[in-house]
Amino acid sequence: MRKAILLTISSVFALLAAFPPASAQDQTELKAFQAAAGDRSVLFRGKQQARYSFPANGHPYWEQTGFQSGDIVFEGNLYRNVTVNIDALAQRVLVQLQGSPVAVALSPAQVSSFSVNGRQFVGIGPGKSLPEGIYEVFGEGPERIYKHIRKRLESSVNNVNGDPIGYYDENYRASVTRYFAYASSYYFRDAAGQFSPFKGKGALLRKFPNRKREVIRRELRAAGIYGSDFDAYCKAVLYFAAL
Repeated sequence: MRKAILLTISSVFALLAAFPPASAQDQTELKAFQAAAGDRSVLFRGKQQARYSFPANGHPYWEQTGFQSGDIVFEGNLYRNVTVNIDALAQRVLVQLQGSPVAVALSPAQVSSFSVNGRQFVGIGPGKSLPEGIYEVFGEGPERIYKHIRKRLESSVNNVNGDPIGYYDENYRASVTRYFAYASSYYFRDAAGQFSPFKGKGALLRKFPNRKREVIRRELRAAGIYGSDFDAYCKAVLYFAAL
């Protein structure tokens, strides 16, 4: 196991190829960044996250622009106390040395898993059972749910803050037409390890055999879960399914 390291993340994000390209990487800056990592620099061999100056509403991150500390398994090695964020536009995990302005983007294939505040995430590389990207994993029993969030860069002359954009941007500017749109998808992994997409609470319940489904419904009613948000509902279903 590699020794504990302390990292932080800077605010950076990626743009789709169809829009104006990013500025070139500053190789001098990147080399200094990697040199500062010393014998831990293997974690920073990823591509430097590009910096963009175009105006856009919203943000490209999974949930928030702030960053949190957790543990990450990178290319088979465990690194503790690594603060990370997820670039949901580029589907990359971002890491950075403390005090450095340079962020590095790690591909899903390089990051087999990471955890932040009790939340579990995995990276899925190309050619796997799920589309390539970063997923949050719900549940610890034989059945699990994989949640995928992707941001898309879109454009509209209408006001799209809130529900149309998928989240609320308190700094929304009506004069800016580009925005990062939110999209989420859910996949059920059954006890045999097979994945299948689903949408909605009813579709999730139908993933279970009739007898177990009735037990789950009874427990959900007793716990008053039906009015909960969808993520909380998914976690409750898996909890009752594992009883």
